[in-house]
Amino acid sequence: MRVPIAILLIVFIPVSVSAWGEKGHLMINQLAMGVASEQIIYNGFEPDRWRREEHTPMNIAQEVDHFFDSEKWGAISTIPSDRYLFLQQLVERKGDVKVGYVPYAIIENYGRLVNAFRFWRNAKTPGDRQSASANAIYVAGVLGHYVGDASQPMHLTIHHHGWAAAASNPKRFTRDTGIHSRYEAAYVNAAIDADTVRRMVRSPERLANVWDSIKQYLSATFLEVVPLYELEKAGEFNPDRPRAKGTDFIAAELSRAGTMLAALWYTAWLESAEPARTQPPSK
Repeated sequence: MRVPIAILLIVFIPVSVSAWGEKGHLMINQLAMGVASEQIIYNGFEPDRWRREEHTPMNIAQEVDHFFDSEKWGAISTIPSDRYLFLQQLVERKGDVKVGYVPYAIIENYGRLVNAFRFWRNAKTPGDRQSASANAIYVAGVLGHYVGDASQPMHLTIHHHGWAAAASNPKRFTRDTGIHSRYEAAYVNAAIDADTVRRMVRSPERLANVWDSIKQYLSATFLEVVPLYELEKAGEFNPDRPRAKGTDFIAAELSRAGTMLAALWYTAWLESAEPARTQPPSK
């Protein structure tokens, strides 16, 4: 079967090379492909464009898909793959239902990508195939946004805009709310370029268990929260005076996102050739 160029870019080119601001999100999608596809790169920032429609039902519903306050739940390894089962468990715990849902934004968009690939494979007309290809391009880009969000440590913690005011702070980490945008946008714009990150991005491999891989990816991000604040305290994230440790830290997060995104795209393509699941797993 001949693969159209859009899908070829997504899954077959080896990657040799609001979590993040616009530059970071676009970079992650570009690095995951290894070569440029304007539509996929553009769609990497799409969910943050939705957020500009403030106080609308659309924005209210999706704004919690960009983060996960890990401390409000506990071990990320214990969350179920079903968003509504997770909500039910939160209610039973009397927890905050705005804990954040980025794990579900990733797994759900992964499923949409598998579906788009499968419909492309099974298209009966050229028009259907073209439409399925367009759907895959769109979903692949949007998926990239949430994978990028989940690589930014401040999107996995209650300490998202400075160390939380109500939390103990024995190391006297900054409570400055401006750290979030300074870290993910101003510093990236000043000090990070694609060539710096590309060297660390790995070629995609099939994920043996997608949900487990997503949870492991999020858990690794959460472990970077304290190191991030320690580097900030040492002055490593000043966009006016970039330093090597701060630059390397952010480059590593971006490259990890590019590697994960490429693996998700590649796994989705392979899964789309297999029979569709009739019962998704509950964990």
